[in-house]
Amino acid sequence: MLAELRKEFLYGGRALVRDNALSQRLVQRLRRHELMDDYALKVMGDRLLHRSLQAAISKLPYYAHISPDFSPVEARQALREMFPVVDKSTLLAHPKALYPNDGAKRPWQALGKTSGTTGTPLVIIRSLQSVQMEQAFIKRHWTWGGYVDGMPRATLRGDMVAGLDRQRPPFWFENRYNRQLLLSSRHLTEQCIDPIIDKLRDYAPAMMQAYPSTAYTLAQHLERRGTSLCVPFLFTASEPLYPHQQELIRERLAGQIMDMYGMAERVAFATQCEYGSMHVNPDYSHVEILDDHGEPTDGYGHVVGTTLHNLAMPLVRYRLSDRTRWRHGHCLCGRPFPMIEPVTGKLEDRITGGDGSEVSPSVLTFAFKGVENVRKSQVAQVGPGLWELRLVPDARFSPADQDKLLTNIRQLVDATVQVNVVLRDDLPNTAAGKFRWVVNEWKDGRRS
Repeated sequence: MLAELRKEFLYGGRALVRDNALSQRLVQRLRRHELMDDYALKVMGDRLLHRSLQAAISKLPYYAHISPDFSPVEARQALREMFPVVDKSTLLAHPKALYPNDGAKRPWQALGKTSGTTGTPLVIIRSLQSVQMEQAFIKRHWTWGGYVDGMPRATLRGDMVAGLDRQRPPFWFENRYNRQLLLSSRHLTEQCIDPIIDKLRDYAPAMMQAYPSTAYTLAQHLERRGTSLCVPFLFTASEPLYPHQQELIRERLAGQIMDMYGMAERVAFATQCEYGSMHVNPDYSHVEILDDHGEPTDGYGHVVGTTLHNLAMPLVRYRLSDRTRWRHGHCLCGRPFPMIEPVTGKLEDRITGGDGSEVSPSVLTFAFKGVENVRKSQVAQVGPGLWELRLVPDARFSPADQDKLLTNIRQLVDATVQVNVVLRDDLPNTAAGKFRWVVNEWKDGRRS
């Protein structure tokens, strides 16, 4: 009972902060930006960028030496010429200079934490306005799929809505403040999945939020049972969305998938439209794509972003591990937002083949073509030219399935890489409930 009361207070409080009348007006304002022309978007972007840079100069000692004497029209030039590119290691090395108030959060501010899946986690100080804006941007994306407030929705992410020791339903929590069914991703097991499927079918959500891995796991359970659900739209985020996942999810779970790219640092935000294009939201942050030398590139480069709304702790030219490139042209959806190619994922989780060249995770999915009886998998680089293919097998998994995997890798992925197949009882998610399908555990010539 006490746990249920805590959840009532948690989700009721979130609704007060994120889903009030102000948030509705913010969504309406953001939707008007979709109708702007390129010039109007640039003028707005210059103004927001100027405001953010001025806040960085006045609040963060790291930028105190920079003159604030530049106008909004000059903001982009000032950004390139006067503000250096920083990254996670810079923040960790200079906390006194890059955090406001010596890193002390004010009572009216919030803390955001990165999951730390590829290293030391970060803590970011956020303004309450930026928290509201974040939800407004997410809700704008939902409207691209026809969702409006009041429709029932389901969430299958990392929320702790049921204790790990719970063996009987409910494996969910109904957030009555937002007509939201929160499902426990930690109970997507053979012992618990049938009540979850039944609950989803009865609840009939208009849309679902999920990690790609949790949606894929649910779709696998549906496939094994020879059944399906019909969720009109699935909004995915927080992990790469791979082709093999999309195929099964569309077949068994959701009519359309609309992916989102974002991060806890909130320096970049891209949303997939109904035509499949990934649009950078220029009213969210100022995004650059820079090569390894810090220069703008039309090829693949690092995502470098400057926040436009978190004035409590502006991150300026913050380089992420993710890489992508600009996609030129205009989208059929008619929105004026720039487009990028699918983000290739974190630098730390890239793996290389037998000859040392990088292997795309999308190419890795070819290894599983025609392979059945695998419930979960992970590809890990454990040495130079050496992969470990970790599998959670089904009861029907056989040597023939393993041979098929290895043959696919040799013929469709990389003929020279060495692969060891390791069978596991489980492949756990991270503490945040996410799953890393591709991991690089070979760092600087040693296994991490």
